[in-house]
Amino acid sequence: MSLLNLARGFLHIWKSRDARQKQVEKRKDESILPEEIQALKVVLETCASYGSQKITYQEVLHFLPDTLSLVTRIASIYYPNEKAPVEKARIGNVFAALLEINRQILEVLELPGLELLTQFRLREVHPAAAAKNNSERSGWVPGFILRRVRLRVIRVLWNQWLLLVGEAAIKVYAEHQVDEVIEPETLLDEMDQLQEEEIYLPGEIRDIVEESRRNIIFSVKPLPWVNVKSLYISLAENIAWFWHPHSSKPLYEVRIYDLLKGLSGYLQWTGQLSQKPMLNKMLSLRVSHITGAREIALPFSENKFFGWIEKYQVGRAAKWSKTIFKTLQKKQPAILFRDVAIGVVKEGGKRWLILYLHDKIAAETNELYKTRSLGE
Repeated sequence: MSLLNLARGFLHIWKSRDARQKQVEKRKDESILPEEIQALKVVLETCASYGSQKITYQEVLHFLPDTLSLVTRIASIYYPNEKAPVEKARIGNVFAALLEINRQILEVLELPGLELLTQFRLREVHPAAAAKNNSERSGWVPGFILRRVRLRVIRVLWNQWLLLVGEAAIKVYAEHQVDEVIEPETLLDEMDQLQEEEIYLPGEIRDIVEESRRNIIFSVKPLPWVNVKSLYISLAENIAWFWHPHSSKPLYEVRIYDLLKGLSGYLQWTGQLSQKPMLNKMLSLRVSHITGAREIALPFSENKFFGWIEKYQVGRAAKWSKTIFKTLQKKQPAILFRDVAIGVVKEGGKRWLILYLHDKIAAETNELYKTRSLGE
């Protein structure tokens, strides 16, 4: 790799990011909507805050929490009195936003020189590797220059991502419509048609995934999202470790370009959930409608729950929800039943979504790491 090729590739991604930022600035200057102006300022200020900081590999590691933080700040502008403003997004709008972000990521992936410029592993810009990298060369490029360029590439791509997410979040939360009232039985009928897609994985990886899935399907109490995030991270770490058992940081063995492609594939797959006919009723719901489940008084003790799961062969979340619903219908007084039923539907919908995303994360993580040995 020559310095000229590095410069050309970096120029293309920098110009792409710069054009996107100017577009956001122009939109802010021309807008007459107070909430939109404030939200666009938040997006631009977030990008500017990174620009004033020292460039580090940590920006990749903060991908999920920093993205969620930006979305939360924007949601709070449009729903200032809500305890969980992020959950006011409608499910259908979220899917549409994911598809739009993916479309723009695909444009970035087509930038000349991007693939060549991003064929490096995350561990290669880790501080622990800095001393070693500084003494090496890549063609005519000294190691310390190469590492500096790579950190710059990460920063520019990270800013591009924040701009895309920020604009998408504004579109999602700016929409206000009257909520549709849907009976729990109607949602259960739709959920009963949902299937977790079959994923094909090596035996050892399948064991890792199944163990993780059991933590979801066998949970007696509602699953808080903070626990789900930890579960997803643990799943990815275990799969990465399987393919890179000799690495001290197996998650860092991913190449940046592969990571971008994997992210694109995941966004495309998730966004296309809106095209499933059985989700028609769910698309108009807000995220809070399937995440706001309170504690459900299950008619089973914890000791009996696993036996009950096995007896009814409850292996998927839709069946989990409907079976519990029917059981409660027989046991709960009618005057209390509706609140309990809605709680069951919310938890069942959330659990189905958690499992659906869980399996896709497993498949994408396996693809990212399985063909990339340490010697490459």
